[in-house]
Amino acid sequence: MLNKPQTQNRYSLYSLLTFAAVLISSLAFSSAAIAINTDSDKPIQIDAGKLVIKEKQGISYYTGHVKITQGKRIISGDSITIHAKDSEITKIVIKGSPASFSQINDQNEKTQASANHMIFHVKKDILVMTKNAVLQQKDNVFKSEKISYNTASDVMMAGNKNAQTNERVKITIHPKKDNQTDK
Repeated sequence: MLNKPQTQNRYSLYSLLTFAAVLISSLAFSSAAIAINTDSDKPIQIDAGKLVIKEKQGISYYTGHVKITQGKRIISGDSITIHAKDSEITKIVIKGSPASFSQINDQNEKTQASANHMIFHVKKDILVMTKNAVLQQKDNVFKSEKISYNTASDVMMAGNKNAQTNERVKITIHPKKDNQTDK
């Protein structure tokens, strides 16, 4: 009879910890959900070792420590392919070991990401990272083989429905720091 209350306490503690983790992660994203980045109207600067343009196909290839800067958004990789249609960039494919993405939103909060392969769907503001994907916002770190991140709304999805059992999403969430000192 003594084991039954202990088991109930263990499960209720587990449920409480699970609820707390979900609450903390939702709070971490909810404050940033309205914190969009308005750099899409800024000029794009590209620095690369080599460039090949296929104008009729709307594709340009950049190799050699490529870095793309647009306002407070930076994309870098070993090679980057830019797809355009009607003189507008539609998709950016970034490869590296790792490739990286960073952005500072309108509330001056930095988001950093890295993966071996990234695709940035420009019109949808969606960055899809595969192979050793890592996304960091503030002190919180998310790791998975696949992460999709909406750079405008700060919505992130990690994991893959076809994932093998050893492919897990790993999350490190730090509690919000209180700026007040104890009296």
